[in-house]
Amino acid sequence: MESFEFISEVSNHGLSTVSESTDFDLIKLGVNLITKFHVLMRISQIYDSKNVALNQFINESLHAINTIVEREGILAIKIVKDDFFINDKRLPYSVEGFTSFKYLLTKLRKRLIGEVIFKSELNEEILREFIYALVNLEEDNEDNVFILQDHLLNKGINIIEVNPLEIYELEELSPKKEDSEEVAKKVFFETINTMKDVISNIKGKQFTDTRRLKRLAQKAVHLAMKDESILLGMATIKNYDEYTFNHSVNVSIYSLAMGRRLGLSRKTLTELGITALLHDIGKSKIPKEILNKPSSLNEDEWRLMKRHPLMGVEIVLNLKQLGEINPRMVIGIFDHHLRCDLSGYPRLFRRKGVSLFGRIIQIADSYDAMTTPRVYKKIPYTPEQALSILLRERGSNYDPILLKLFIGIVGVYPIGSLVLLDTDEIGVVFKTNPDPQLLDRPKIILVGKDEKRGVSKEIVDLSERNKDGSYKRSIVRTLDPYKYHIDIAKYFI
Repeated sequence: MESFEFISEVSNHGLSTVSESTDFDLIKLGVNLITKFHVLMRISQIYDSKNVALNQFINESLHAINTIVEREGILAIKIVKDDFFINDKRLPYSVEGFTSFKYLLTKLRKRLIGEVIFKSELNEEILREFIYALVNLEEDNEDNVFILQDHLLNKGINIIEVNPLEIYELEELSPKKEDSEEVAKKVFFETINTMKDVISNIKGKQFTDTRRLKRLAQKAVHLAMKDESILLGMATIKNYDEYTFNHSVNVSIYSLAMGRRLGLSRKTLTELGITALLHDIGKSKIPKEILNKPSSLNEDEWRLMKRHPLMGVEIVLNLKQLGEINPRMVIGIFDHHLRCDLSGYPRLFRRKGVSLFGRIIQIADSYDAMTTPRVYKKIPYTPEQALSILLRERGSNYDPILLKLFIGIVGVYPIGSLVLLDTDEIGVVFKTNPDPQLLDRPKIILVGKDEKRGVSKEIVDLSERNKDGSYKRSIVRTLDPYKYHIDIAKYFI
């Protein structure tokens, strides 16, 4: 019955147009191109232009460029502010592509190159000539565009055009205010990327600069103070392959939202955000085969797993770059699996109360873990199911007062829930209603297009009424997005 309703709903709103389908495919090709180009630039700084080791990377980039040129007739890669545009289509940030985006933006900006246009298909020789001329440009030289263009023309290459980086005035870029949603996306993906670096350095016993992590936590606090729903929307992004890092950032987001509602100071919120980011840092000392084991852990493996909060404490105490570490940060990491009745782990030699940070992170950690695909549970719980489990275990596992606060934050229908409306429309919960009497009337993004091609951004407010006082739309029930193959995260990226 639900399957029929979903198909009917999509039909009623119409399939994506040909142009929307084309745009979606172009964006996919563009993201792939940026990734290939990033690798090629890195490799070209290691090998000279004649080295055979370069062949594979040249050919991969060549294929990515020529595929778009053949399809579109031209390929224009342009930087506008902090974004890449491919043939006037903005490329979205993603967990997988963030490193490539950041690297390429930095390298082109330092060379003051703002646009590269490929007017027709390239061959291997032309691409080699172009990439080496590009990487060898002097940084911050205002003549770089002319130097690069002259070099190409002297080599008989007239099918590549380069243009300078455009310096926009802040008013032109953002006449009203900086787009908080775009800032949130960048902070989110950069934090995931930073967590990867931190954990990789800890595993490799290398120097770990965590100052960047602290700055990102401060930015997240600023965003949470402005509008927590923007950050909560980012926490709907569940990347299966990047679970460890993605999960840490999501737990930090939920924890910050709770801390904000509790009225914690900015300094304390920053400490809470960092503690949540690092709550599972001890798992970096546990073998990957145990962390990713698809079946139940044996007694020895589980004994080791239960040591990760203590291992985390040891690691954090040695992260000198965090500056002065407030004891509540260390205790929060130690406590995050203790449970309210102290039946969790690590085992205590004497009874103590679970810290505020620990109790906050317990709820955030459990909720995100339950709603995220895992090796041993490919189809996770829906937000509604996860809340039901948390409620069932309040008092013993979770602080009942903090849990009530958490439900007030994520709503009766948590952000990211897929819902069926009484108008036979399907929507994704986008923002909770701040009125505690209207928690069941959030803002919804309507699902009105073929999921395989793109998503709509039509937002409706379920608190809106008709002239007779009745509500225009109401939620009938929640749906399982995995059953309908709907990627909820697309609506927040």
